[in-house]
Amino acid sequence: MAFNKRPQPNASHFFKIILPYSIEEKKLRIPKNFVKNFGCELSKAATLIDPNGRISEVRIRKNGKTIWFHHGWYDFIKYYSISAGYLVVFKYVKNSTFHVLIFDMTACEINYPSKSEESKNEEFVEKEEPYEDNECDLQDFLEEMGICIARKHRIVTTEQSKRAVKFVESLELKNPSFMVILQQSDINHHRVYVPVKFAKEFFCRDTKSIKILVSGENEKPHQINWIQNGGFVFTMVRIMKSKKLKEGDICIFELIRKNKFLLKLYVLKGK
Repeated sequence: MAFNKRPQPNASHFFKIILPYSIEEKKLRIPKNFVKNFGCELSKAATLIDPNGRISEVRIRKNGKTIWFHHGWYDFIKYYSISAGYLVVFKYVKNSTFHVLIFDMTACEINYPSKSEESKNEEFVEKEEPYEDNECDLQDFLEEMGICIARKHRIVTTEQSKRAVKFVESLELKNPSFMVILQQSDINHHRVYVPVKFAKEFFCRDTKSIKILVSGENEKPHQINWIQNGGFVFTMVRIMKSKKLKEGDICIFELIRKNKFLLKLYVLKGK
């Protein structure tokens, strides 16, 4: 067993038996007693370190007094081939850092992958599917946060995915929202495509216009055009020009007033 040193006064251990729903929901709830003592110390990302020194970054999601490991937790499970019935021991050090031990269903500690094996696996994945994981990770994260994204915007680079995740977390959105990663065709036509799921859930077919709220500017109506599949598009020539929006910029629209169809726009400029 890898924990040889006596626990420091400011250290704490907890363990979790992995249940099927924590795999299906791709998140793991942190125990209440631990949250009570150390929850205020946890940042938006945790570092998990196995006995071989391999580091895994896992996002932390907070909802009042409830805290989960979420975005990145499923990657952690897949990497170590963790199944329902496994037990994971967490030793909290500080600065949202945990040392972990993993035990299989026979109660024996697993053989952790070596760093050389990890390098081989990473090289294989990169050559086979360079963008698939980025697409899935971002989509899973946005679904957890209740944010829609149009199908045509789901193929993203590693850099775009990381920036989008950090951007969403910094906003702490409280209302239904959707994301658009601007493409050159959007810029050329000064248009925004609203995802079908979002349009059907929050707008009725006879809606003629919406209002966009941008920092430092007045609300102005934008005429919308419905598409046969159930989504709609709207143009925002003035906003795109004033904000100098370009291909790769990330836009998030938050529906802050449903009865007035008022959307607040947040923009993260591309690099």
